[in-house]
Amino acid sequence: MIVVQNALAHAWRQLLEEVAERQFSICDEEEDTITERLYMILDDIYSNDPEAVQGFSIFQTPVREGNLRNRAGNKRDCQPDLTFRPLRGQLDTRSSTMAAIFVECKPIDSTHPIGSTYCKAGISRFIREDYAWAVDRAIMLGYVRNICPLPGGLTYVLGSDAGQREYRVKKQLASLGQTNHGDEVYCSVHHRGPTLASSHAPSLPITLHHLWLKPEKPCETTRCKVSARGHDRAD
Repeated sequence: MIVVQNALAHAWRQLLEEVAERQFSICDEEEDTITERLYMILDDIYSNDPEAVQGFSIFQTPVREGNLRNRAGNKRDCQPDLTFRPLRGQLDTRSSTMAAIFVECKPIDSTHPIGSTYCKAGISRFIREDYAWAVDRAIMLGYVRNICPLPGGLTYVLGSDAGQREYRVKKQLASLGQTNHGDEVYCSVHHRGPTLASSHAPSLPITLHHLWLKPEKPCETTRCKVSARGHDRAD
């Protein structure tokens, strides 16, 4: 997980260089365009200089939007934004396809609020076992284009009574330190799969790592709502 987080942070810095040279715009592009560009940078790093990120060479070439079925098997075209699979022999597993680090990417700004975009259209996919159902952790990657701090902006949703119920929060946000570029990483733990009242056995919880990356300057001056329990307060 640390290697993948560092690889994402490293690729983001190269993307920021492209922005500075006016070759790309994080502020003006859609989520898929940003993710596709980040993916191509990751591929270039992996193909030409994998040890620019220590440990990156133990993975296969990253995959973007690779189709996989959900746990129930009634959806066969679930598409996590980015997938990082270790090379054969790195993990003791019966399924190299499902034993991976899955990354779901979401923009955060005034038109993509944390509650409706990052959580409902992002975190929920892990909770209902569309993504990462065979592993115990995954990554939520945020493209923060307004003024929204982690953890406060996310705690505002996950720490509320409604958020705890909807996103089946088992453990609230906790710090995991920083990437090698100084980006804060937090994790939350969520129940997933069938509820305790179901006739089916519930799945093990999933730990989600939250990594939020930003442009050099905010794209807009809007601010997300922030919980004091997230150690940050809105101005």
